[in-house]
Amino acid sequence: MQRIPWSTILKSQPATLLPSVTIGALIWFCTPASDELTPTAIRILAVFVSCIFALITTSVDISLLVLTGLALLSLTHSFQCEDKATGLLTECRLCGEPNPLTGDPYKCHGAKESFHHSLEGFSSSVVWLIFAAFHLGKAVEVTQLGRRVSLLMIKMFGKRIMGLAYAIVFSELLLAPFVPSNTARGGGIVHPVVHAIATTLGSTPTHDPKVGAFLMLVGNHANLISASMYLTGMAANPIVLAKATQLYEGVNFDFLTWLTGSIVPALVCALALPVILRWSCGLSSDSKQRDEEEQGGSNGGAISNATTKFPNDGIVKHAETELERMGSMSGKEWQLCLVLLLCLCLWVTSSYTKLDATLVALLGILMLLHMGTMTWKDISKNTNAWDTLFWLGGFVTMAHQLSDAGASAFLGHKISSLIEQLGLPPVPFLAVSYFLTTFMFSSLSAHIVAFVGTFLDAGHALGAQPMLLTALLAYFGALSGCMTNYSTGMAAMYYAPGYVSRSKWFLIGFQLALFYLVVYFTIGMGWWRLLGWW
Repeated sequence: MQRIPWSTILKSQPATLLPSVTIGALIWFCTPASDELTPTAIRILAVFVSCIFALITTSVDISLLVLTGLALLSLTHSFQCEDKATGLLTECRLCGEPNPLTGDPYKCHGAKESFHHSLEGFSSSVVWLIFAAFHLGKAVEVTQLGRRVSLLMIKMFGKRIMGLAYAIVFSELLLAPFVPSNTARGGGIVHPVVHAIATTLGSTPTHDPKVGAFLMLVGNHANLISASMYLTGMAANPIVLAKATQLYEGVNFDFLTWLTGSIVPALVCALALPVILRWSCGLSSDSKQRDEEEQGGSNGGAISNATTKFPNDGIVKHAETELERMGSMSGKEWQLCLVLLLCLCLWVTSSYTKLDATLVALLGILMLLHMGTMTWKDISKNTNAWDTLFWLGGFVTMAHQLSDAGASAFLGHKISSLIEQLGLPPVPFLAVSYFLTTFMFSSLSAHIVAFVGTFLDAGHALGAQPMLLTALLAYFGALSGCMTNYSTGMAAMYYAPGYVSRSKWFLIGFQLALFYLVVYFTIGMGWWRLLGWW
């Protein structure tokens, strides 16, 4: 009988899940219950933490993790049920047991209602907004409208390296409202164009990598800025608002409010990004050396044309050739433009039309389907959308149940107590802490789901200004991904070609993190002051 090597066993899925299962079991069985933390709250917290840890340490599909967690919670009746006699929430595990206050049994059906509650997240309008927006993004890909926009930007601005950089930035800003997956937008639409530009300029990871590194970094960080700028810029953005509106009754952060608050600091970051990265990549010093050598009659020495002599018609001609190959805009592209413009207008005017953002997105999809711009097969084959529907719906269920069971508030009170003991101001400390904790995660969505509720609860306990804290956590959810090359699938794709070393990626990431924090705590807060947010 052939023995299986230990290395193979350790790399198997059950072995990689063992640490996260162990952590969950320790919380489940070893955490003492109290008035603040009920057994149900402990169980939900155990499953939630276990899932998050598994996301960080394993490659198991997120949907599988979440559905397993929901099934376990449903089987053990670890949800909050409504007592029909009093109308109050009670633990589902207590259904049928006598109420210690009244002596009457709790009138609820634990098994049936637990399963019902496990599916509540899948009816969330937030989840369906993201699901619908994914399909709008698919239409952008199917019709090749996104590729056309990127190539047009290159044609307009591509004669100099900084023009190319700003073309990449503006392409991201234009596409972000309509392509809600930052990975699909950056990795599927913009990244291939950026990589093509680098290779056309003769830059490879082994030959003249500075230009390629510069462009790859611009593409990566422009994606995160655009993701933070719009409510629909990243799949997990609406989760912040769902929690904020649940916690603060007066907070109404719709599409237009989000954009109004982000547009000034985000545009400042977007305009400054190529300048900062040009300096960080050493292109400014190369350009200066080139000028000195040209004045001395040199041909440029060891510095290549691609790195220094940036007026280059080759990349513009390449874009023109690709656009000619694509031909004039197709009828489907015009149809998509019309629908996207209509959706954007309805989102912006939602305070007047009273139309829900999710309904607008679904109406847009229906219009595209009826016009034949995309087919139902395009919908059914859009695996990213269906996968997101499953895991995000499950996470929304857990997040709501954590809140209903009091676990989120318990953690928030612990954090708020620590802040009070240290004498720290709540808003900046909570926002900066939230930003920095992204370093531990390989998914921006997982980070938002894991921590945004806890930090909002802590801010609520400390009496932090609701709009100010919500805005900072909302915008930092995407921007905080700048620090690592594993914060999102898009970052991994830009890092993969090998133009930038891991150490340099981290160094530049922390430089930009500091820059973003300074901008949002100065220009951002000043702008929000003018808007009357605080």
